[in-house]
Amino acid sequence: MTNYINTMELDELTHDFLSSLPSHTHMSWTEWQKEAEAYGLDENQIAELQQYLEANKQLTSPMRFAGRQWWLTKQEIEHVELIKQYFPTNWEAEVQDRMQSKVLGDTNKDWRLREQSKAKGLTQ
Repeated sequence: MTNYINTMELDELTHDFLSSLPSHTHMSWTEWQKEAEAYGLDENQIAELQQYLEANKQLTSPMRFAGRQWWLTKQEIEHVELIKQYFPTNWEAEVQDRMQSKVLGDTNKDWRLREQSKAKGLTQ
């Protein structure tokens, strides 16, 4: 894999590929990869694309809850799984609360999850 001098600078073809899509496009990694290959990106450019998408929280996966499909980052999905564990009966409402307060994906800012995990730790 190529080492990039400045991670904020993308290869020209990678940049052109991203510019050819609507901003905030949500696709699975497999879909991104297929689109990138069809556009003509090589292995190094595709690796660069993946790093860029992860760094910019654009590499998302679909998750269905509360009657809708959401596109969440890996960190957000991990946070949802913790919420499910500690709030099994009302996890969907808890997740939506985190989404509204813009802390989904950042467990360090989720004080209710911390309190719930402390409480469960004392009872087990």
